[in-house]
Amino acid sequence: MIAVALAEIRIHWGRFLAVGLGIALAAGFVVSTLILSSSLQASLKESVGHTFSKSDLVIVPSQDVFVDGQEVSPLKKPLEQTDGVSTVAVHARTTTIGRGQSFSESTFALTPAPADPGLDTFSITDGTRPDSITDLVLDKATATDLGVSIGDEIRFSVDSVSVGPDDDSMPIYRGPSQSDTIFTVVGLASMGSSPATAGMHRGMTTSASYQEYFAAQGNVVALQVALDEGADPAAVRTRLQAAIDDSTLQGSLEAMTVGDAIDVKAQRLSGGNEVITWLLLAFAGISVIVAILVVSNTFSVIVAGRRRELALLRCLGASRLQLYGSVVTDGALVGLLGSIVGAAVGAGFSFGLAAGAKQIWPNEFDYLSLSVPASALLIGIAVGVLLTVFATIRPARSAIAVTPLEALQPVDESLSASRHGRLRHIFGWSSIGLGVVLLLASVCLIERSQVWILGGALGGALLVFGLILCSVMIIPPIVGAIGELIFRPFGIPGRLATLNTLRNPRRTAATATALIIGVTLVATILVGGMSTKATLGFGLDQRYPVDIAVPLDTAVDRDEAAGLRDIAGVEAVVVAHRAQVLGELGDPSPELYGIDPDSARTVLSEGAEVPVPGKVLVPDDFAPDSIRIKGLTEATVPVEKSGDSSLVFFTTPDVGNDLGVSATSTAVLVKVDPNASVADIFRIQQDVAEELDVTSDDVGGSAVTRGQYSEIIDVFLIVAVALLFIAVLIALLGVSNTVSLSVIERRRENSLLRALGLSISQLRSLLALEATLISSVAAVIGLLLGGALGIVGTRLISHDYSHRLIVDWSLPATLGILLVAILAGLLSALAPARRAAQLSPVEGHKQEN
Repeated sequence: MIAVALAEIRIHWGRFLAVGLGIALAAGFVVSTLILSSSLQASLKESVGHTFSKSDLVIVPSQDVFVDGQEVSPLKKPLEQTDGVSTVAVHARTTTIGRGQSFSESTFALTPAPADPGLDTFSITDGTRPDSITDLVLDKATATDLGVSIGDEIRFSVDSVSVGPDDDSMPIYRGPSQSDTIFTVVGLASMGSSPATAGMHRGMTTSASYQEYFAAQGNVVALQVALDEGADPAAVRTRLQAAIDDSTLQGSLEAMTVGDAIDVKAQRLSGGNEVITWLLLAFAGISVIVAILVVSNTFSVIVAGRRRELALLRCLGASRLQLYGSVVTDGALVGLLGSIVGAAVGAGFSFGLAAGAKQIWPNEFDYLSLSVPASALLIGIAVGVLLTVFATIRPARSAIAVTPLEALQPVDESLSASRHGRLRHIFGWSSIGLGVVLLLASVCLIERSQVWILGGALGGALLVFGLILCSVMIIPPIVGAIGELIFRPFGIPGRLATLNTLRNPRRTAATATALIIGVTLVATILVGGMSTKATLGFGLDQRYPVDIAVPLDTAVDRDEAAGLRDIAGVEAVVVAHRAQVLGELGDPSPELYGIDPDSARTVLSEGAEVPVPGKVLVPDDFAPDSIRIKGLTEATVPVEKSGDSSLVFFTTPDVGNDLGVSATSTAVLVKVDPNASVADIFRIQQDVAEELDVTSDDVGGSAVTRGQYSEIIDVFLIVAVALLFIAVLIALLGVSNTVSLSVIERRRENSLLRALGLSISQLRSLLALEATLISSVAAVIGLLLGGALGIVGTRLISHDYSHRLIVDWSLPATLGILLVAILAGLLSALAPARRAAQLSPVEGHKQEN
């Protein structure tokens, strides 16, 4: 029977081509995901290994423990005094903002250079190592990107460090709570690549300088230990761990071999990569599910077309098991060939994706080096073969379900309901009902417990699963009704197209279901993402009704205020005074601004309440009737409960005067054009920071926060829709398969229609309308179902952040998806229509071999 299977594939290769393409896409998706995941892990180990390449032992913080440089500083000397230890270097990292003459502002990852040059993992390409407390060495790529050279100065905003006893009654500081320190670039270095600093500019200071200015802000990555010549690493490691356990950092640091430290650090750095990998595999799984539906539907049609051939084989002595094996072998061979092609394409796509990422984002992916493990290729091929074999089980069972005499009769495939089908429908309707109940219960009960988010997810999954099980009962009637309504003006081709989709409800349902899954997921992500963005934006505006706020410790003069008003996109600027709210009111504690009502109306968000004279404006759910606030003095002030502003409270200047608010405790409040894009908001944030001579991190507000999560959501939407495109493409291949195989099935019928007067153009229209009807109805069902699930998801996610649900159902996106489905249906019918048009009425009535 293997010979029969091979002959079937060779003779009717066109029937299996689209099946192979669908399998190749699904297998290629899996292979690409596994290759990229493996490459990221290997690249992380290589990068971490470079960092520890000069060390003999490494001390790393324990899992989920963050240790700053000040905490480690007292331990450094005891470690260096341990028998067998030559030197210990603290490898730490701080992320901070720097400004220079050739650039306005940039984020830097600063690290201390080892005191012992023997532990250097960088190489100086120009200039010298850092020596004095204000020396700075830049990575050569950073210097090129910023246009900085040796001798240039960069100014960093640093937190002051206490140099006296830690006594709150008599603190001694070098200066104010925050100050600017100017560093001079004395050298350029090749620092290698690091995923931990991807996208940031890199620099090094001396160990003393880092301890002085940056240690409190950053965290320790590791302590690199160099041993005396001839020292036993295992014994020294035990002594180092004992010294750590005798210190205040007991349980926070672990002494390890270099190999163990590389594995541990790489594993911790890959935590986010593992999430991405599982997310990609989830999308790949969706593509596999869609491919199973497409392959199963296609093989069902192929087996139905081979009924006479299979019956003849039965008459010649072939057993049921042999026929079953023949069909499964067809599937396995097609799956193997398609998977091999998919694995090769997936590997090539991974190489192209990695090369493109390094070309477009060189700083973020400089550390990435691609490798293709054999396991990734084998798993992808295995997935493709298994999904094909699994998809051919039902068609193979139908091939052996009839006797030879029944199969030789010139009738269509039996469509009578079976006990198995009835059970399937019972389970399907039960799943739909339970899914709807869970979705409604989740929306109603989400205020009581976050667990109902999982209930909503389960309800959505059950609803879609039930739709798949009951697709034969649900989809064909909808297709027929829409076809009768819309295709009536197309005359005979329109009526025939509608009837053709109903002749085999199981095939129509399976074809449409595959596309419904893809479109449903796309619509869920689009509607849910856009609605979540709008709902969270509304909630943020209510809780923090200031677009941009900049707290300052200086007075703001008229020139600065005028400069802010001249920034493009700024509608209003108001200078308020700040006071402190006392008491436990949440984390973070609300800010308190003193502002007159008229100014508040110009700068606060639309619909926000304005302060009432003599009171502090608090949200409606604020329990006490008064609040304790502090300026130069303290006072208890009555509250006005109105609105939803919980992150910032407001009062009027008369209350501030009574408190004795300092003239230098100010805040600049800025109202931004409501139509400003995310890019405009970030530009305004940067311009405001430059005008007030602060870092962009000091410029906050609802507009900035809204822009940040909008950017994240937009990126997620683009990536998710792009990944789901594979599943949609496989489903569209299924539509093309259905039309192609229906042309083969209806060879005699189409010839008879031609003989009765149906023109070639009408025959082409018939097939085009049939494909368009299936794809467009599937798209409409998917859009409605996905949109509803997206709205429910938005409610569940944002329930505790906004009391109002804002639905952002994009009409252009909806019409775009529908238009793509219609165009794809038309395109999928081109090749079958051409094949059908080439068949003459006489030739079509010849007996097939």
